[in-house]
This record gives sequence, C-alpha cells and structure tokens, in this order.
Amino acid sequence: MTYFLRVLLLPFLFTLLPIAGQADTPMLESKLNSKLNSSLDNKYQLNTEANLDNHFSPAINTFWDEHAQIKTFDSEVGGTINTVQIKTGSANAVVISQGRNESVLKYKELAFDLSNQGYDVFLIDHRGQGFSSRLGGDAYRGHVQEFNDYIIDLTTFINSLQLEKNYQSRFILSHSMGSAISALYLEEQTHPFTAAIFFSPMFSINLGSMPPFIAKAVSYISDLVCSWFSDLACYAPGVGPYIQTAFEHNILTSSVKRYQSSSSTFNDAPVTQLGGPTMRWVNKSLFATEKAIQQASKINIPIMVIKAGRDTVVTEQGQDAFFANTKHYCKGNKLIRIEGARHELLLEQDQYRILAINEALDFFQQSQQGKLSCIK
Repeated sequence: MTYFLRVLLLPFLFTLLPIAGQADTPMLESKLNSKLNSSLDNKYQLNTEANLDNHFSPAINTFWDEHAQIKTFDSEVGGTINTVQIKTGSANAVVISQGRNESVLKYKELAFDLSNQGYDVFLIDHRGQGFSSRLGGDAYRGHVQEFNDYIIDLTTFINSLQLEKNYQSRFILSHSMGSAISALYLEEQTHPFTAAIFFSPMFSINLGSMPPFIAKAVSYISDLVCSWFSDLACYAPGVGPYIQTAFEHNILTSSVKRYQSSSSTFNDAPVTQLGGPTMRWVNKSLFATEKAIQQASKINIPIMVIKAGRDTVVTEQGQDAFFANTKHYCKGNKLIRIEGARHELLLEQDQYRILAINEALDFFQQSQQGKLSCIK
C-alpha cells in the first residue's frame, strides 16, 4: 500500500516545488521598484533592519512583553484558539489574519510598527498552528478538516472584539493563507471593517504546470485512500514534520535578520513548530481560493492587494482574478506589485517591506479621511 500511495502521489510532488518567477499580467496595476529608489522614503519611521538582531530587537520584545495580552477561546467547531490583543488606547484598530505555518510571535515587528502609528492590534493563531489546538493526528501536520472552520473561528474572534463600539476606524490586514480566510469572511459575514489589505494573498497556489482540477482530484483521492489505512492525515508529498531551513535555502524572504528573527520564535516556543501541509489541507485550500475569487464582488469595502514580484509560493493569476472581480465597485481599490520582493513581504528587506507598509498605511489614512468608498 505504501508503494501504491507513492505512485498515486508522485505526479503531485512536482506541483509543490516552487518555480522561478511569474509572468507579467496585462492588468493595469502599480508596480513599485525599490531598487530604482536610491533614497527609500521611510515617512512613517517604520522599524528598519539596522535596529534588528536575530531575535527582533530589545525594543520590540519589550513592547510585546508589556502590551501583548493573550486570550483564548473554545471554537464552536472544536479546539482552542489562541489570540493576542495589543491595546494602547488608540482610536483605530487592525485585525491581522496570518498565513500558514505562522504564529502571533512572527508579527511582533509589524505589531510594533502599527502600534506606533496609532492602531490597536489584534492577532489570531488560526486552528492547527501557532499556539492553537493542533489537528491531523499530531502536532506537526498542517491540517484542516474544512476550510470554513477558519472562517468560523475568525468570525467568533472578531465578534468578541466589539470593534464598531470601541473604534472609529477598523481594518483587516492579512497575509497569504490568511487572505483567503479573510476574503471569504468579508464575502460571507456581516462585519465591522472599513477597509482591507491583502499581502501576497493565497488566491491561487503555485501548482507548477499541473491544472487545478487535476490537483483537486489527486489530493482528494490521496486523502481518501490515506484515511482508510491511518488515523493520521497524510502529508502532501515532499513535506513532513518541522525542519528548520537555513536562510540560504529559504524562498520566503531575502532579509537575513527578519528570517532569523522569525525562525527564532520556533526555537523559543517549540509548541509553535509546524511541518508541511496535509493532502486534505491542499484539497480544501484549492477549493477555498477558487471560491474567494468567485465571490469577490460581494466584498463591500475598499480593498488593496499587494503582490510580491518574486513570489514562488502563490501565483499572480489568482490575485489578478480576485482584484478584477472587486475593482468596479469601490473607488480607490488598488493593486500593487512590489518588484523583486519574495512572498513574505512583511518580513522582507527594508527596500521592499517599507514600500509595502507605506502603501498600506496610506490606504488606511485615505479610508479614515473618507477618500475611499464603495457604490454598493
């Protein structure tokens, strides 16, 4: 049976390997090339790599220790969900929806920057990762039973915050997988948000040359067959339990200090270590990203999509399709491509990260000033 599974899954192995570069799309968008800007405008005085060591920095860690309040709740679909609230008396709020294999600790620097700009920050460890309950049969499998379970948890978390009662402006900021989660949430739920930003959103997974319909079929059959013979969810081929990758072999960021700081959180809190995704996660995610694109016109607030020009984890096709389904309804919707940046825009080198966050903070300010609106 092991041989049979290997034969069945072998074609899918190659779809999980990143391919270099993405073709430019004909869609009109803003393309920001940081390398052409010899004097990067850090107008919001964001934290820089010069202030970082391999564990963020003393200032960031002190800020986190003093202000990060941990709160948990029991999910209505099972398990315990970990969240963090950073409240310093600001009039505006940002909820962060993180990507796959991320924990709240990875967002220390971003929370530090957002707080300094006058935002209270709220973070959630999605089910199956971070400090939240693990799924799939052990602590390391990146698993979800139904993608909608993520949306249920996010809805519960946001409803508990009473954002409309407590804040003048309310934003949701998400990265990668968290973007698919927050997009579906915005499409399907009554929500308190005034604008949304998606960083390197997972609206289509990099499958190489394999058509999505084949990937869906292979991942479904593989998950089904695996369930006949094991109580453990099967990893997607080519991945397994947590392994710390050396910076030289990573495909996520070109910033040494930010990569080391992010990696250090897994060593400091081993409970947050996570391995590769399971076949069921792959299958459910493929359907969820397609659904997020199809329903994008239901989003009734201004949105910004920020793409990474050298992203090999997700593809631009889904990002462009998602944006195309929203751009006709809201004045000021914006699609940006940061040339040269890798997938982890929020952990990239200053030349990419500052550009991206400047755009995000400009967008938030425009929303607060009433310059963004939707016709719905």
